[in-house]
Amino acid sequence: MNFVCSDTTAYDPFLVERLSARFSLSPVAVRALLRRNLNTPEAIEAFLHPEAQPLPDWREMKGVAEAARLIRQAVQDGKRICVYGDYDADGVSASAILYRCLRKLGADVSCYIPSRHLEGYGLNETAVRKLAEAGTDMLVTVDNGISAIGETALARSLGMTVVVTDHHRSGEEQPEADALVSVSEGDFRDRVGDLCGAGVAWLLACALEEGEGEAYLPFVAVATVADIVSLTGANRTLVTRGMPLVRRQPGLSALLEAAGAGDGPVTEATLGFLIAPRLNAAGRMGKADDAFRLLVEDDPQMAAYLARALDENNQARRNEEQRIFTECLALAPTGGEDSFLMLSGRGWNVGVIGIVAARLTELFYKPVILLTEVEPGVYTGSARSIPEIDLFALLSEGKDHYIRFGGHAGAAGLTLRGEEIETVRALLKTAYAHQLPEGPPEKSVRFEEALPLGACTVELIEELGRFAPFGQGNPEPQFLVQGELSGVAYLGQGKKHVAGFLSDGTSRLRIVGFSQGAEYARWQHAGRAEAVCTLQRNDFRARSACELICLGLSPRKSLQSSREYTIIKTAFLRAVAAEDSTALPGLVQKLLRFFPFRLSEDELRPIYLSLVRSAREGRMPERDEELAAALIFKELGFFEPAAGLTLAAHVKRRSCAESQLFMALSMR
Repeated sequence: MNFVCSDTTAYDPFLVERLSARFSLSPVAVRALLRRNLNTPEAIEAFLHPEAQPLPDWREMKGVAEAARLIRQAVQDGKRICVYGDYDADGVSASAILYRCLRKLGADVSCYIPSRHLEGYGLNETAVRKLAEAGTDMLVTVDNGISAIGETALARSLGMTVVVTDHHRSGEEQPEADALVSVSEGDFRDRVGDLCGAGVAWLLACALEEGEGEAYLPFVAVATVADIVSLTGANRTLVTRGMPLVRRQPGLSALLEAAGAGDGPVTEATLGFLIAPRLNAAGRMGKADDAFRLLVEDDPQMAAYLARALDENNQARRNEEQRIFTECLALAPTGGEDSFLMLSGRGWNVGVIGIVAARLTELFYKPVILLTEVEPGVYTGSARSIPEIDLFALLSEGKDHYIRFGGHAGAAGLTLRGEEIETVRALLKTAYAHQLPEGPPEKSVRFEEALPLGACTVELIEELGRFAPFGQGNPEPQFLVQGELSGVAYLGQGKKHVAGFLSDGTSRLRIVGFSQGAEYARWQHAGRAEAVCTLQRNDFRARSACELICLGLSPRKSLQSSREYTIIKTAFLRAVAAEDSTALPGLVQKLLRFFPFRLSEDELRPIYLSLVRSAREGRMPERDEELAAALIFKELGFFEPAAGLTLAAHVKRRSCAESQLFMALSMR
């Protein structure tokens, strides 16, 4: 396992100090803000207080005014309006927003959500004809439609007025709708950012009601988290404003009750791990209409009934997911011999195999393609990838052999005939070798900076908690920590989780690896270890403590035998010798990973005397603190800037503050 620092920028210590004082934050928290490109007091203030920021204005999105005018006219004329949605959490939320809004305006409105299994995503010809035959006068799409060129033309030819609202990126050709409301139109994306489908539907509802649409914000919050759009800018405000209102919405409140959420505050984790999977399960296992019905239901008793049904659906989804996962492991216990895993089967739920593919990708750290037979000789599949492989480019090598294909760098879907599977497999092997000629990569876990255990405190957790909601574009901070690992034991039932204690002689913290029971032996024999973790507050018996939530753990090699450390140290010494002030800051940041501790001037004095003795006796430093101190003293000119430990011939009187490495270590 490879741990990679996501940012080696050397931030101005004086800027860090000023911002730390202004916002009453530790240097660790300030650096985390700077990594998020929040480098002015105004930007930081807006980030820390998203609830105080203005909501997006519908007037900022091109096409909304015209769409609202057409819809109002249709309502006034008593026309039949159909909201055409999608089967995922974003799609049903967007459908519920517009349906509720139109019902409130007195419209003759219905909703159509296509079947994931029988129709697939977006407008389709059969559905369009069916709606026309049913007397639909106006078709309003939500969370789809931007790529439905032919279907839009068909709907208009059948006499329907078509309003397209979508958040997906448009291609070169756009549908000739009567009104088009898209994040891709104009410069909206640059000014306001990406919205989910429900966010676009909310803007249209605000225009129709000429208000802020507060009643719809819970749906927008759920959909924004569920659809994994960036939780920055406007989305951050929408989610922050919507979360406190979730329990006031009958359907969402009932769903939380069915999920056993308790009465704690609603967070982004509540939305992402409790609500979203249950809304998605309806479309995966049966009909997405069930989720839609819940979101437009106001009667508490009926909402409770519908919520329990969705919860049962979600449990069925879990069971189906585990069944397929187990079958895949039986087919490829170690992930197969190829650099990617491509498996086919029968009776695998099309709505679930994407989740299983993601689990297998995480387990084996390679791209995974799962195919299931949907009709005799025809297979439909879902694929997931790792960051090092562009999945869309990989699968594109076989595009001439697919019936249907689409996706992006991280996920894709495809349909092909069974006799083409082995041909495609051979093409993908060649394509993989072109992308990664050096072969499969080692699994990487990214972290923001290395921290001493003593810096992992409840106070730091509270500071970082002000950065929530976390998600795409604003990940929860992850840190590299090191220490002696002891007291390793399984946690919970079924040996699914593992826990232990990490200590560095001064601090001792509990470390927990959820779903890492298979790593028990690695943990037990790690000894001195390093781990990438998030920080979590643990309140037990009226005492609060910091707990480390492990994302990856490895035994720590001696720095003297670490090739990576040797390369960075050598580059640092060369920069010192050449007085290269341009290269030095970046190298200092890279060195911090290997020295997860603080050093003060008082601690340096005895180490200096020890290093002088070592230099005279021809011995090299051994402890990590001595290695770090040796580099500091070489930077200050007390020792020669070379691999060994040689006293400098002429030593000037220098302050520790003149060492960039010392300043970085002392300000942790």
